[in-house]
Amino acid sequence: MNPPPRSLSPRRVLRGGPVVARCSLAVALSLGVGACGSSDPAPPSPDASVADVPAADAPAAAVAIAFAHTVGGAPLALGTTTPYTNAAGNSFGVTRLSYFVSGVTVRMRDGRSLTAPGARYLDAAMPATLRFALPGAAPVGELASITFVMGLPPDLNISGAFTSSPESLMEWPEMMGGGYHHMKFEGRYINRAGEPFNFMAHSGGLNRADYSFAVSLDASGRSITASGASFTVRMDVAEWFTGPNTWDLNDYFNATHRGIMGDAAAQASLRENGASVFSLAAP
Repeated sequence: MNPPPRSLSPRRVLRGGPVVARCSLAVALSLGVGACGSSDPAPPSPDASVADVPAADAPAAAVAIAFAHTVGGAPLALGTTTPYTNAAGNSFGVTRLSYFVSGVTVRMRDGRSLTAPGARYLDAAMPATLRFALPGAAPVGELASITFVMGLPPDLNISGAFTSSPESLMEWPEMMGGGYHHMKFEGRYINRAGEPFNFMAHSGGLNRADYSFAVSLDASGRSITASGASFTVRMDVAEWFTGPNTWDLNDYFNATHRGIMGDAAAQASLRENGASVFSLAAP
């Protein structure tokens, strides 16, 4: 059985079911130097952060959010084959995709908003982690945007904050700055010799630099009604390898450079490419 959705904060982890001490989102949505490694459920926290929440006599509703993963518009399928092609012409496949998002917020055209504080662990191999409800009641009306941080901002990226797996398995080595990975994106590609070679695109706070980034998705034309709403955020994994920086995987993952965890230039380049990774599914 897949574990329930996970929502985290520096001192409290929210799982979709009991609150676990030390680490702390409501609504269903339709989403080198080295490499490193990859609980119990718990109920959504009631203490969502709400800006200008509706007055008691104003309508409010439940909102659901989901994350989905694609490659050039087609659903991502995990596996050891290499069925996809990136902008550099590399054939590749994906074996693992796990990451954190933080501070998911729905923002209304009239300025009201509802934020789920803390971080949430998402894993393409664990469907239960990909749908969650924002805690509390969202204002009814037209949306302006859905925003979040990809990864863990510095105030949440604290070593030891997560004590149970799978979140704890996202640890970033202390000698490289500590805290946690923002993302573990792994797979295989066909190198210049025509042979399969593993890639591990791991992002995190190398030497405590902040490689998380803000995402703002235009939600024009979408609304929350009294009966609630659900929205799907899509991640196109091929976009991590292009726009503005085209990645030839041979240059980043090879016999002498097996990963990018210790490569500050690669960490910055991956963050820049993240600008085109996320979108909202059509209403």
